[in-house]
Amino acid sequence: MAISKAQQNAVNKYMAANYDRINLTLPKGQKQVLQAHTAARGESVNGFIGRVISEALQRDQRAEVAVPAETLETARRAAQAAGESVSDFVARAIEMRVQRDSAALRLDIAENDDN
Repeated sequence: MAISKAQQNAVNKYMAANYDRINLTLPKGQKQVLQAHTAARGESVNGFIGRVISEALQRDQRAEVAVPAETLETARRAAQAAGESVSDFVARAIEMRVQRDSAALRLDIAENDDN
């Protein structure tokens, strides 16, 4: 059943009021690859793109850590002295801190249990 011009205008007005539109440009052939990928998973192209963007935003938000510039510079110098990349140095430093905090917590609990 064909929809009337008035119905289409109403849909367009609703979409403009409630949704943002983004035009996506892909290299030739990628559109068909994307359509096949989403169809195989029972998902629309629009739904897939929206989901992927949402997941990336959430992941990136979790990864953001505010580090003062001087702290980052200190870590850079220490990593260089240790012969490590900054990310490896920071990961190792965090792991060591977690281990120390866990050990301190266990000692505190053990001390409280003795009382």
